[in-house]
This record gives sequence, structure tokens and C-alpha cells, in this order.
Amino acid sequence: MAGQRGRSAGKRARRRAADGPAGHIRPLPGGPALPAALALGLPLAGAAVDELSGPGMGLAFAVAAVLGTGLAAALSSRNGWWWVLAASPLVVLGVTAAVELAAHRDRYQGKGLATGAAKWVVHGFPVMAEAAAAAVIVIAVRLVRARRRQHG
Repeated sequence: MAGQRGRSAGKRARRRAADGPAGHIRPLPGGPALPAALALGLPLAGAAVDELSGPGMGLAFAVAAVLGTGLAAALSSRNGWWWVLAASPLVVLGVTAAVELAAHRDRYQGKGLATGAAKWVVHGFPVMAEAAAAAVIVIAVRLVRARRRQHG
């Protein structure tokens, strides 16, 4: 039995060493493509639902953007967190612009494009802030959980 414990302890030590330096937070499975797909795909789907159900971005877009950003932060590595945080407002604005332009091309000609762009930024700001807040909350939870595992 004593030999068995020694082998198990050695396996655990090798596994911890393979995980990386102390305090390293391992990303969940999926690689870098999955967080990007969620961060872009969910807001795009929510925007399409809102556009088909009525003009402008609404609740489906906001929920999808927050959920997509939160899931992207949950699936990203520590280095990827900065990309998620920095990209979330740009994704919200880009998806809003793309869907609005595709759905109402005639409305956004000439001066209408500048007016529409200003409207997208103003109306999209709360969604941008909520998406970034979701990422910050997910990152904070992952950091706390990693510290507890490290010390406990």
C-alpha cells in the first residue's frame, strides 16, 4: 500500500506541473475558436431575432450579447480575457451596424448613415456596458475559484 500512495502522489505532482505555474488558470475546453464564435454568434442571432420581430435592437439582442460575452470569458484563457473585454463593445456596435444596414439599407444613405451611427452608439452603450460587466464578473469568479483551489 505504501508504494501505491507514492505512485499516486507522484502522478498528482506531475499533473500539477503539467498544468503550468502556480496560479495559472486553465481555460475550459473549446480552444480560441469557440469563445470567438460565441462572442460573435450569439449577439448576431439575438440581433436577427429582434430585427425580425420589430425595428431596432431589443431584449433578445441584449441578452444574447451579455450571454455571449460571459460565455466567451468563461471559455477563454487568462490572455484571452483582455480580448473579450476589449472586443465586447466593438462586437455590440459592429453587430448592430451590420444588422441595421442589412435590414434598412435605404434608410442609411448619406447623412442618414451618420445619424444612424450616432444612434447605434447611444442606444448600444447600455448593452456594451452590460456585456463588459458580464465578462468582469465571470473573470472575477474564475480568479476567486482558482485562488481557493490553490490555497485549499
